[in-house]
Amino acid sequence: MVGAARRAGKAETPTLADRPSGAGAIDLRPLFAPRSIAVVGASPRSWIAETVRDNLRVMQSATRCQFVNPKYEELYGQPCYPSLDALPERPDVAIVALNPLRAASVVEAAAAAGIPAVIIPGGGVVEGGEAAAAMQADVARIAREHGLALVGPNCMGVIDLTANAATYIGDVSPYLPRGGVAGIAQSGSVTDAFVHSGSRVGFSRIISSGSEVVLDICDYLAYCLDDPETSSVILFVEGFKRPERFLALADRALELGKPIMAVKVGRSLQAQVAAIAHSGSFAGEARVTDAALDAAGVIRCGDLDELLETAELVEGVRRTGRRVGRGRTGVVTVSTGEGSLIADQAPLTGVDLPPIPAEAREQILAALPTMGYVGNPLDPWGAADPPTAYGASFEAMAASGAYDVLVLVHDFPYRSAPSEVATANDVTYQLLAATRDRPAILPVYVSLTSGEPPPETKAVLDGEGRGAPLLRGAVEAFRAIAAVARWEAWQARRLANGPWRPGWPALGANRVSYGADASVGAADAPDRSRAAASPQSFTTLSELESLTLLRSAGLCVVDAVPVPDAAAAVAAARQIGGEVALKLDAAGLAHKSDLGGVILGLRGDEAIHEAATTLLDVGRRNGLAVRGLLVEPMAPPGVELILGMRRDPQFGPVVLVGLGGTLTEVLDDVAIRLAPLDLAAAESMLDDLRGARLLGGVRGRPPIDRAAVASMLVALGRLGAERPDVLEVDLNPVMASEEGAIAVDALVVLESSIDDR
Repeated sequence: MVGAARRAGKAETPTLADRPSGAGAIDLRPLFAPRSIAVVGASPRSWIAETVRDNLRVMQSATRCQFVNPKYEELYGQPCYPSLDALPERPDVAIVALNPLRAASVVEAAAAAGIPAVIIPGGGVVEGGEAAAAMQADVARIAREHGLALVGPNCMGVIDLTANAATYIGDVSPYLPRGGVAGIAQSGSVTDAFVHSGSRVGFSRIISSGSEVVLDICDYLAYCLDDPETSSVILFVEGFKRPERFLALADRALELGKPIMAVKVGRSLQAQVAAIAHSGSFAGEARVTDAALDAAGVIRCGDLDELLETAELVEGVRRTGRRVGRGRTGVVTVSTGEGSLIADQAPLTGVDLPPIPAEAREQILAALPTMGYVGNPLDPWGAADPPTAYGASFEAMAASGAYDVLVLVHDFPYRSAPSEVATANDVTYQLLAATRDRPAILPVYVSLTSGEPPPETKAVLDGEGRGAPLLRGAVEAFRAIAAVARWEAWQARRLANGPWRPGWPALGANRVSYGADASVGAADAPDRSRAAASPQSFTTLSELESLTLLRSAGLCVVDAVPVPDAAAAVAAARQIGGEVALKLDAAGLAHKSDLGGVILGLRGDEAIHEAATTLLDVGRRNGLAVRGLLVEPMAPPGVELILGMRRDPQFGPVVLVGLGGTLTEVLDDVAIRLAPLDLAAAESMLDDLRGARLLGGVRGRPPIDRAAVASMLVALGRLGAERPDVLEVDLNPVMASEEGAIAVDALVVLESSIDDR
């Protein structure tokens, strides 16, 4: 993928030697490629020292491991030194093997000894109360003062297969293959899952980041992007310390052609900045996070199985030098039942399974005349001997030009049963033969059942298939194909159009560490300060004020005439002509329909006077500070939509569109994008709605003017990007028809100034 991106004319990947220095930039090379490490607090009562040393032996690493503890002269068959100063050499990394609450003394000693990196492993230090909080503050302060690369606390350490070194407190699997994937996780058990994930996914390094008091996920990600031996990154994320910087780095990865795949947990609905506008309640944390990651080109995975299968596919693409392309997938199975299962699961994965073209179908039937059904997925088992049946099937499908990916589905033989392995390899050779001289087609082997692949079949894929990917699970495998196809399309758009947000390239090039980043909570994530704002820190504009602001921002909104009483409402309606709507205008009344404060479709003086009197009475009965009424022309009939903008506390302004207008809460059919956005992105939001067919016209109704709605979404995004004081915008409903789109109700929430409070 990196090579393809270079051919597209993008900048070369920087090397680790080119990493910027300067204020706040910490050199992580000693951490990942240490010549010597010291385990401080090594003890026969703790497994840490022995495990760290034995990991290096298993890896046959040249990194030396020293033990430090004044209580022992010898430990595990090697010398034990009383202090860091007493060591025969200055180590690159000190590992704390004491109670983590004593870590500050070790960090202080490491700084005094000139040791550039410290790892604080261990559990429970986040939940350990005031003592743990004080320890974390102390080690962070010391590390910041001395520019130390401090990992943790509460981590497992680091494994680097490019340097063949490890400072990891869990067992390093001797079967862990080296490859191009960097694995970064904020959970130690997840890094263990990476370490013991089997023989398929090859890693450049695995990093357990822990509590991230000095180095955060952005620091490790930046290092991996600068590393020419890392071609992709998998992440397990519980939270972002610097969300905007993360997006900027992800955008850089997209530009470089290094896919980032992520599982993001903790996706519960968070409190809203201003829980007033409908759009705020729909733009929950999970949906906004998804929109932000999409904008930066991050492949989102639902769980660890999906993450690892996607990583194996990405690695297979790298190994073979091929691409997933548009993701058009042809599937050949050894079972009609499994073929039906795949067809049933395909809509859940987003994979494209085009039908077999007529010419290819005729070619298959000519070679296999007993075939009763020819479709995608295809089961040619029994139509001839396996090499003949599968050779004819794969050759016809490969020659058709209809597929970017050809998949063989054959479940793994348990414990390499010889006859089953022979059959699996017979059909695997046919897949590889059909694609060998067709570099535009990616061959993929899929087992629908889990388990470790038989080494004999893997050897065929690694040798004859030049590292063709080997995937497990129907949903996971085909979802991975669809995801990588989307990523390749994202990258093409990124190279053609530039970053989603214009500030990302500069931010992504910055290597200041989290611990030294003065912008944290300010310029780097300007909206996080608003997340902590009190409920009194916003002002809700009246509908008239909201309409005026939005009209000046280029949105098409209804003309509203304010009037003080019923007589004035009648006069205003005469001026407007036709049917009108009357709305109660009262201070603090955000959702007028909830109180019966809106009456639609009025015509004639008597009806308007009666409706106006009724609305004013509603205001008085509810104790509202009534300003009067709004008289508005009725919009032409059409599809009711909700459009909105919300300023997320992590990722800044996002734009929303949904179906239903006043029924949006019931339908919950919305699409969200990061702001600002262009017309193409706005159009794609409409395509993402489950009820998108309604916009194209159904049951004799004409299609809506999609361009008019898209233009309103673009204007909302521009407003969010240019006006940081606008916290929320709610246009509900927007009436969309073939004649255009117009907002007939609007609500704007502004951040209050200190004087306003």
